[in-house]
Amino acid sequence: MVEFSVLGPVEAVIDGQAVPLAAEKPRALLAILLLSRNRVVAVSQLIEELWGENPPDTATTALQVYVSQLRKALGSDRLLRKPPGYSIRVEAGELDLDRFEELVREGREQLEAGDAKSAAERLNQALALWRGPALAEFGAEPFARDAGGRLEDARVAAIEARIEADLALGRHADLLSELEALISRHPYRERLRGQLMLAQYRSGRQAEALELYRRTRETLVEELGIEPSLALQELERAILQHDPSLEVGRAPPRLDGRSVEEPPSRPRRLLVPAFALALAAAGAVAGVLALTGGGSSAHRGGEVRALVGKVENFLVQSREGRREVSGAIDAVAACKLTPRVAAERLNRVQRNRQSLLQQIAALSVPNHQQALRASDLLQKAAQASITADWHYRDWLLGRKRCGRPKPNPDLHAAWAADAKATQAKEAFLAAFNPLARRFKQRAWNAREF
Repeated sequence: MVEFSVLGPVEAVIDGQAVPLAAEKPRALLAILLLSRNRVVAVSQLIEELWGENPPDTATTALQVYVSQLRKALGSDRLLRKPPGYSIRVEAGELDLDRFEELVREGREQLEAGDAKSAAERLNQALALWRGPALAEFGAEPFARDAGGRLEDARVAAIEARIEADLALGRHADLLSELEALISRHPYRERLRGQLMLAQYRSGRQAEALELYRRTRETLVEELGIEPSLALQELERAILQHDPSLEVGRAPPRLDGRSVEEPPSRPRRLLVPAFALALAAAGAVAGVLALTGGGSSAHRGGEVRALVGKVENFLVQSREGRREVSGAIDAVAACKLTPRVAAERLNRVQRNRQSLLQQIAALSVPNHQQALRASDLLQKAAQASITADWHYRDWLLGRKRCGRPKPNPDLHAAWAADAKATQAKEAFLAAFNPLARRFKQRAWNAREF
């Protein structure tokens, strides 16, 4: 029996015995292959993931050594050489990430079907598979930053779904402290804030729920320049009106930042209870993203699809810039580049980013609420990324030699700008990813671009 684990420290267990993998690079190689299990990963990609933009001349030889070590530890039938690279064979149920995703899928389906108790059990089982932050042991590796961020987002989304099930079961009083702690760690996830508002309201703390909404709006407007989602706005109105749909035993409103567009003839105060009806009638994603409002819905859908394709192209280009910036900074830390050469690379990235920003500003955006919001937030995210890169460039120009960075005011300013850019990108993705899924496109993570 073989078990692989990536939801925490990377591990391989064969017949109950942990496989010894002490060295970091072979463990990192195993992690990369497990994240692309049963698919071939090119040698060039493996080298880039393990060493960044400037690999040593011995990288190919070293990779072969690491592959040999993994084959010896796991068995030659597990690690396969397939041009143009390698793949790892993982059977059903052997990887904790696969089990996590399956349990989360089952939990969501049970939640949609109204079986909150079974949903909570499945989602708790999924979350119990986590043994710590994913890929944290490879914090310096480029692949770990991106993949670790995606895995963490999946974990928090599973927590949100489990909380939704607990709310449906009337466990609101038990959720208050947990939700407050989660919001302190994830201040821009509106779904968590909406869940806390609902838990407070059901606990007889209406004033606190309304104060939380006020503070949420203040945070979003002042720090990101955006208003709360329509779902959160409607929840505030429902709390003010003591809407019966908020009581225990009713299907709680969806608080994941997705909006249901209201028929013109329906009174506005009935929008909150309409969440469950819209989802039941049209499906979780299709119903939420119905392309309604003036003109042909098919025509409007085609316009939104075209916009999603263009934005996807921008994000791919921006991802390359992100990799260049990270690679240049890492190369300075490893003394593979001088600070000035790295700063020149950032200048090149900045020119490309400025060009992308101009293209984004020139986009033809259809008259569709979520598309308009996503486009506006994309411009803000791109500008925030440019600002962060300027801070990193200025910090590099202030350095006289390579090596591991020592914290100083310039570096702290760069980190702060980077964090703000990440927050702006998260706000953009909250609007864009549902559109991308609507048209069968991939969902993005803020750390990818």
